[in-house]
Amino acid sequence: MLAIINAGHSPNGYPDPGAVNYSLGIRECDIALAISNKVKYYLTQAGVTAKVIQDDDLDNICNFSNDNKADIFVSIHCNSAENKSANGFEVYTSRGQTKADNLATFIYKQIENTFPDMYGRSDTSDGDVDKEAGFYVLVNTNAPACLIETAFISNDAEAQLLSTSSFQDKYARAIARGITDFEGDEQWNLII
Repeated sequence: MLAIINAGHSPNGYPDPGAVNYSLGIRECDIALAISNKVKYYLTQAGVTAKVIQDDDLDNICNFSNDNKADIFVSIHCNSAENKSANGFEVYTSRGQTKADNLATFIYKQIENTFPDMYGRSDTSDGDVDKEAGFYVLVNTNAPACLIETAFISNDAEAQLLSTSSFQDKYARAIARGITDFEGDEQWNLII
């Protein structure tokens, strides 16, 4: 299995650092890259081939995934809102029912189990927990794709967590476990 992990926003923050918490001096691009690199490490330890890409050009990101014939694509971000008390995590897929829904559910459940006090922002109206959106990277990659909004960088309490290596590590482990759960489920489905 090849997993492409997309660290959201631009390398080194130029020209787009993503959301920024100015009071704590942290940027989404840096948090996303740190978590993505840790996800790659844990996937590699579990025998999954993983590659990380961070690029300002969404076409480059999608082409990288498609050209490498990725089996899954996961984009990692930090959420942000004008309401500074907004909190929690979200996992998105493209609209409609696809294999990405299973991937998103496995990842969501692992995040939920790892951080039981963190609010899981879900949409269960179609029978699963993922939210659906037309994000460019979700609709232009051939592999089952999901986008994770890890926590709100605009919320100082969550941003403080996001800035710590231990939180990033726990988050990366949860994402990697969700991916390997999906891989195991896919292999089981092929046997049946």
